[in-house]
Amino acid sequence: MINGKKQIWMDETTRFRYRTGLAIAIVIALIGSVVCYLWQLDSRLPKSMILYQNRMEQIDLGLPLVGKISAESGGFMVNGNESAEAVSFSLDEQVSLKADQVGSYQADLKLFGLIPYKKMQVDVIQEQKVMPSGNAVGIYLESQGIMVLGTTEVKGKDGFIYHPSQDILQEGDYLLSVNQQTAESIEGVSDLIQRNRDQKVTLELQRGNNRIKVKVEPVCSEEGTYQIGAWLREDTEGIGTMTCVTEDNRFVALGHGITDVDTGELIHLSQGGLYPATIQQIIAGKKGTPGELFGTVILSEEQKLGNVTENNVWGISGKMEQKEYCYQEDRGIPIALKQEIQTGPAVILCQLEDEVHEYQIKIEEINLSARDLKGLVLRVTDPELKKKTGGIVQGLSGSPILQDGKLVGAVTHVFVNDPTRGYGIFIENML
Repeated sequence: MINGKKQIWMDETTRFRYRTGLAIAIVIALIGSVVCYLWQLDSRLPKSMILYQNRMEQIDLGLPLVGKISAESGGFMVNGNESAEAVSFSLDEQVSLKADQVGSYQADLKLFGLIPYKKMQVDVIQEQKVMPSGNAVGIYLESQGIMVLGTTEVKGKDGFIYHPSQDILQEGDYLLSVNQQTAESIEGVSDLIQRNRDQKVTLELQRGNNRIKVKVEPVCSEEGTYQIGAWLREDTEGIGTMTCVTEDNRFVALGHGITDVDTGELIHLSQGGLYPATIQQIIAGKKGTPGELFGTVILSEEQKLGNVTENNVWGISGKMEQKEYCYQEDRGIPIALKQEIQTGPAVILCQLEDEVHEYQIKIEEINLSARDLKGLVLRVTDPELKKKTGGIVQGLSGSPILQDGKLVGAVTHVFVNDPTRGYGIFIENML
């Protein structure tokens, strides 16, 4: 009997452990499913949405969310209906939205119309036109300070090896001044260090968002010059494609920011210029090897098209000055908001010879929630372009993408393993 009772007790314990483990597994699975579902939902939800003032926009996201915007804030209408207090709209089906007041507003979103989820920014802007370009351009940028590419050793006059800047300067730092004197050029920095001889110099740096001061002791090298053991760069040149010019003669180009080739850091712009470029050579792209455009650029004030005033993750922009490149009303076209874009045929404009030509492409995918420069997936279908370049190559970044008579975006990247395919950025992000 004792053995029998012991066996029953052990069976009940086993059952309890089994049921507990099963319950925990079910709870974990449910939590995992919910997290996965919310992650997929969030990946499809745009962080923000743009509407044109006084124009009915068709929104079709297919998400189980209900949005609510105060009617007083922007005169919003949903499917032609207007409310005195607030307007609600479902993102689970196609909905028509219209607003009559320019501004930025917030839509409170609820999951299934019940569970508070998050807020989405809704920007109402005036409809605008742009003049698409496609011209090859040379770009010259001067950084705000002298960029530090890295540190190196210095062989001293005494035959010993020194590392004066090691663990003091960092790759990506910007050198602003030497002993409180502005660092305007690498040559100027060298002159200031020579004057200081072997005395410690005070360097003012821009490191990320912070300005700091450090001290470095120069070393007298075997050549007899004083060095701090740092690789520096003061300007950047390259070739890209101009995307468009706005009605107020502001240009945008590239579709991605200009980064330093060695550090990968976005260049802090001091000033820069845009110049016409002549394409001299095309290296076609192949699987595993991106192609590239090579050309000549004359960096002179007479040739300058405009001043580059901004370099950010979306590209470069500035003021157009050359009259023949300024906005022309008869060439102006509307821009397409991202919710207007459709998969299917489109064209890009680019300059491979003396003039800009139009080439056929296909928009294969549209990611309305893209947080980067890859909202569109493109495929080159034009036989002539594939013959000339193999597809998308370096130098075509910024090529405007047009669909149904509207500017959709710009080419940004190529698929390394398939040069006929690449990414594009929404024009609303660039502007």
